[in-house]
Amino acid sequence: MTNLHVDASQLHSGRGYWIAAVVVVVSFMCGCLEGGQARASDAEVSGTYSADFETGKEELTLNLDKSYSQVFTSSTKNVTNRGTWESSNDFLGPTEILLLGAVCSEDDRDASSPHKCSRNLVVHRKDGHLRLALNESADWYYERKR
Repeated sequence: MTNLHVDASQLHSGRGYWIAAVVVVVSFMCGCLEGGQARASDAEVSGTYSADFETGKEELTLNLDKSYSQVFTSSTKNVTNRGTWESSNDFLGPTEILLLGAVCSEDDRDASSPHKCSRNLVVHRKDGHLRLALNESADWYYERKR
């Protein structure tokens, strides 16, 4: 029979590595570290953002009273839209903004009756500034102006 001896200091130092690893993983999951998806309060998210598309530019203003304005401009048309927004924070996930009644087809040729839908935007933090992801894969973001 072999006598098994485990030094208590070895157990404690190993546990420290596990705790550090868990903190890093949770920080990434909740968007607490700089440069990715992030959690933000309604007050932090409120403000004006802009996005450049192939077909034109859009300015989005989220007001603290949960209303928004959306202004799309191009060489062929100008569209202004107003609606309301909601925010949500799923468990360990980033803040998501839902624009209700948003203009979702910036390339519609008929500006008099644009296509409306609900648009979901994911909050990100980059270089200390918030940005809203329209499509992360395509690298389409509304950048914070003020």
